[in-house]
Amino acid sequence: MISPEVQRTAIIDYAATRGYEIAGWLEGIDESGSRARSAWWPRLDQAVAAIEAGEYDVLVVWKYSRAARHRLRWAVAIDRVEEAGGRLESATEQFDTTTSSGRLARGMLAELQAFEAERIGEVWKEVHASRVRAGRPPTGKDRFGYVYDREKKLHVPNPVTAPVLADMYRRYVAGESVYQLVRWLNAHGHLTVGGYGKKDPGPWSDRTLRRVLDSGFATGSFLAGGDRARKIEPTLHPGVHEPVIDQELWQAYLDARRLRAARPARTIRSQYLLSGLIRCGRCGGSMVAGQFGAYRVPKYRCQNGKEIGPAVCKGGYVMASHVEDKVYAWLVDLAGEVDERRNVALAAEARVTASRSEADRLARAVARVDAELQQLALSNASAPLPPEVYAKTVAGLVEKRDQLQAAHEDAAVSARRGPSDPVGIAQDLLGSWDDRPVEHRREVLRDLIRPVRVWTGRPRADVVVKGVWER
Repeated sequence: MISPEVQRTAIIDYAATRGYEIAGWLEGIDESGSRARSAWWPRLDQAVAAIEAGEYDVLVVWKYSRAARHRLRWAVAIDRVEEAGGRLESATEQFDTTTSSGRLARGMLAELQAFEAERIGEVWKEVHASRVRAGRPPTGKDRFGYVYDREKKLHVPNPVTAPVLADMYRRYVAGESVYQLVRWLNAHGHLTVGGYGKKDPGPWSDRTLRRVLDSGFATGSFLAGGDRARKIEPTLHPGVHEPVIDQELWQAYLDARRLRAARPARTIRSQYLLSGLIRCGRCGGSMVAGQFGAYRVPKYRCQNGKEIGPAVCKGGYVMASHVEDKVYAWLVDLAGEVDERRNVALAAEARVTASRSEADRLARAVARVDAELQQLALSNASAPLPPEVYAKTVAGLVEKRDQLQAAHEDAAVSARRGPSDPVGIAQDLLGSWDDRPVEHRREVLRDLIRPVRVWTGRPRADVVVKGVWER
């Protein structure tokens, strides 16, 4: 590890002995010259392009390895510089590159540097693999909610930010959006710990918070083993650090994350209670919330009427207060069914059981398709099919498996989120109705009711509210 100051001094001394005037500096502090994906390559391209444009004559580096320890990048850079009539020189490795023997020596040195970079990479991979096997993340850096104890070589919960991290999961599951959580973190002065594309701590963004939450580090696990170049996603490994959330909350977060990914963003951040939970009774289309018409008051409106014509759906809107009052009255009725509580709970449990059965059936279907893919690969090895036929067959089976897998995950989420005691949930929701943010109320309603059906009309719209356990 040679400091940039030492490298700069060597280059200045070399330039003085050659009579070169240094016209500019190009630095890449803590940037690799060996990785295929490195922030150094745009800088190197910038320097080479300047020589091609005639702005400079010579590019001087401390060692040739400072230009590139990557075979392809090195070869391209050398070729571009020399084709432009320029020179790439080293302040500490001097060869007469006007001769074939000098160019051979330089090439051999470049190959040695590439070998050294690969050797170091292999060592680091083994070190990282050893840490993963020991239940430790590949790198020992601070994480939000944790600090890294260098003596114990272990991440330990940060007494200040660990409770905040756990609260982020609870609030997300309760219904708050990532954007709301980001605003709260920034408003209360909580900074990132750096990394994730930023070296220094700074304000939160929705992308940064999603990465922190999706990492699962708060569960006592960590992500490792991914490969961006080959588009391989990292997998979750059990860690030895202390969790700050339990597995139940983690699974609830994953379920909520999956369900919200399928919803329009406007329904997640909406200020209206039934956004994403209300359908037109005539055409089945979603009704959007807003302040429509001459009187600027909240309403829900079906937009399909203009698109599919009045013969199928005449569109129209309904006052938000009318529909929401109906939903609230339905909750009151449900909360008052103390005598029917057991029957309601049995009906809800029956729905959960049906969802579990469906998830099991779909899991078996996925396994059968996987077996078909394996059998196809074995058969093709012994009796090859025409390439286009094999590729088409594989693509069809993969598509079928992906569809079954998505359906299986939906059924599994439905089984996990099914309310076990709807009457108790309704009582709890009503008891804290005025204290809960609208997004919290909406998230509870998603687990209790089917999409509300509305038939617009005069003088009043018809509204139908049913529980998820009802037909």
